[in-house]
Amino acid sequence: MSAPRRAPHAIGHPDIDRAHSALADVIGVLSAGYCDADLVDTQIKILERYVIEHFALEESLMFDSGYPDLAEHKALHQYFREKVRRLRAQWAETGHPDLHKSIAEDLSDWLSGHIESADRAYIPWILGTLTAE
Repeated sequence: MSAPRRAPHAIGHPDIDRAHSALADVIGVLSAGYCDADLVDTQIKILERYVIEHFALEESLMFDSGYPDLAEHKALHQYFREKVRRLRAQWAETGHPDLHKSIAEDLSDWLSGHIESADRAYIPWILGTLTAE
């Protein structure tokens, strides 16, 4: 019998994994062949909320665990917050029908790269703290 398959963006913490999955869902919607303006606008609003809530959760867990690279990780989050602001502004300015695909590509690249490097670096810290309690 084989081991259960993990979601592609799973890192081992249920709350964080759910949030990563939610972002992957936004990317999936934006990657679709056709998105109307209201749908894209809704997905960008979800993304803006994600940036606030998910990053606050991650940063809180890192702080509580004493993760030594918290400042660097927060800087990565700030970079992404700015990216989301730029995407929102670009969408508001142009509303180009195919812009959602470009947004999805940018988000997908960032998500994969961030999870595979920065998030995987802190997860042993927070899991160690959580299991020691």
